[in-house]
Amino acid sequence: MPNSLRLLLLLLLATVLRGAAQPVGGAAAPLPSTVERVGVLADRNYSWDRIRTDPSLAFRPADSLRPAQARRFWLKVTLRNRSRYPEAVRLTVLPNLDNTLFYFDEDARAWRSRRAGTAVPTDRQRLKGVLPLRLSGQATTTVYVRVSLGEPAALPPAIGLAVRLEPAAAAQQTDAFFGTAWAVSLAVLGLLLLTNLPTYARFRDRATLYYICTQVGAVLYITAFRGYFKVWVASPVFSQLVRPSGLSYAYTLNNVLMHLSVVLLLTGFVQMTRAYLPLRARLPRLDAALRYALWGYGAFTVLVGLVNLSGFYLNYYSLLLDNVLVLGVIVLLLATTAVAYRRQLPLARTYLLANALPLLFVLFIAGHHVVVGVDNNGNLLLPDLAIVSHALGFSAALSIRLQHVQRTLLAQEREAAYLVLDIQQQQLRHREIVLKNQHIQTALLEMQRRQQAREQRVQQLSEDNQQHEATNQDLQQQLEANQRELASTTLYVQQKNALLAELKQQIQELNAQSPGKQKELSGIQSLLQSSLYLDEDWSKFKRHFEQVHPRFFEELQARYPALTTNEQRLYCYFHIRLSTKEIAALLNIDPASVRRAKTRLYKKIAAADEAAGRTPPPALPGD
Repeated sequence: MPNSLRLLLLLLLATVLRGAAQPVGGAAAPLPSTVERVGVLADRNYSWDRIRTDPSLAFRPADSLRPAQARRFWLKVTLRNRSRYPEAVRLTVLPNLDNTLFYFDEDARAWRSRRAGTAVPTDRQRLKGVLPLRLSGQATTTVYVRVSLGEPAALPPAIGLAVRLEPAAAAQQTDAFFGTAWAVSLAVLGLLLLTNLPTYARFRDRATLYYICTQVGAVLYITAFRGYFKVWVASPVFSQLVRPSGLSYAYTLNNVLMHLSVVLLLTGFVQMTRAYLPLRARLPRLDAALRYALWGYGAFTVLVGLVNLSGFYLNYYSLLLDNVLVLGVIVLLLATTAVAYRRQLPLARTYLLANALPLLFVLFIAGHHVVVGVDNNGNLLLPDLAIVSHALGFSAALSIRLQHVQRTLLAQEREAAYLVLDIQQQQLRHREIVLKNQHIQTALLEMQRRQQAREQRVQQLSEDNQQHEATNQDLQQQLEANQRELASTTLYVQQKNALLAELKQQIQELNAQSPGKQKELSGIQSLLQSSLYLDEDWSKFKRHFEQVHPRFFEELQARYPALTTNEQRLYCYFHIRLSTKEIAALLNIDPASVRRAKTRLYKKIAAADEAAGRTPPPALPGD
């Protein structure tokens, strides 16, 4: 704890001890000055000079004033000072709504006047209605007081009349005592406020914000409770009330700030409790009850304030309910704190210890207002004790909470650092996965492109294959037709040669039978022999053969240029696998001659291949 705060606490304690050792509020030694006589005269618009000089005006004793008789009264008060020394006193006249004191100034040797009262805006005293006066020693002093009840005020039929004296020294001592207590409390609050403002600016903690709210409310409360706003501000009177006892009340700016301070205090208490303890998450029902209680009290205060500001003094009738509501909210706060401690919420024990003493003091204040009343002229130390204990206790609680929050933040920062590293690793892995996915997608696209190209190629090959198949079918059909025509031509040539050979045989037989006709038959035989070697049939056969085997003779000529035409013709017959007999029939020679020709042809081909360095062909086809 700072040394300056310790000094302030010691000063407050010394003030309290000094107040306990000395009489406060009229408990001093017996006052030598007394009120001997009070006479009352209803005012009939009398002037001050007539009141002072006209002996025919009769001042009669009375214990009450009747508003039905007049709205203003003159009082003639006789005071006696039995002490030999002059004495300063304070004169209070009830009703104290608007009183004007006329007294004789011994020093100036002239009559003076002083106005005071609850309905007098120019009365800038902490306790309105007090009339300071100085009495001469061993003398009787007569003063006059004009009591004005006001025109618009609603008054009871009879108003109690009372004139009181109190020593000014004792009153000043009391004022000094409570003024010192107020100053020390204000200094403690100001010091803690200056301490917590940078904390809030740094951490933006909601609990600290509501703690500052309670401190502001506490400053307003103790200042309004002591009535210092009446001294500092000449506030207009919004509404007033005169009781049959003679006490009068007025609703001024001081009362407005008093109500506002209580609302700020309760708001700070409730919201700080909700922010300090995780009530919304852990104790939702009590959290809702606190919120509704705060809203209810706020609405009640606003309604009462508006009625008071409108001209009807409701404060006197609503003050009991106001304090009962404050009691309810404080009891609910204490119960919530106790339940949080039983539920072992974080920092609940610390908050309960910091909360118990100031809330008990506030509870005592509200209870005092309910039981005793509020007409204590601000001479009560409970508000100072409550405020200082609250400021200190909650400051310690906030310090502990901030330390806890700092430790939590450090742990969260470490966890956040780990999370950041983890996130970075995850991001790296994600990037790797993205790159892999991109490669995979690229590969897939390439595969798809290749697949499409392959499918197009397959489709093209399929179309080409279909076209080739169609072409092959056409060629096959043409080949079959050519083979049929080749076979037909071959058969035709064979049959023709067979017929010619038969005719040749018959001519030979006829030549043997008819020697005389040998010459003629020799001509016919020569003609038949020449018909057997006609090239017309060979040309036709060759044409059909080349349709079946294109470029056969060109390649054969290029490979074996030494082959004669007959050898090429013989090779062609062997290539289409004609038998020796069929070849003999086509060539009109003996089969033996065909075999000999085949042997010679094979040797010639083998020699050509050997000379060219080629592998000799297999044996020529044929039987």
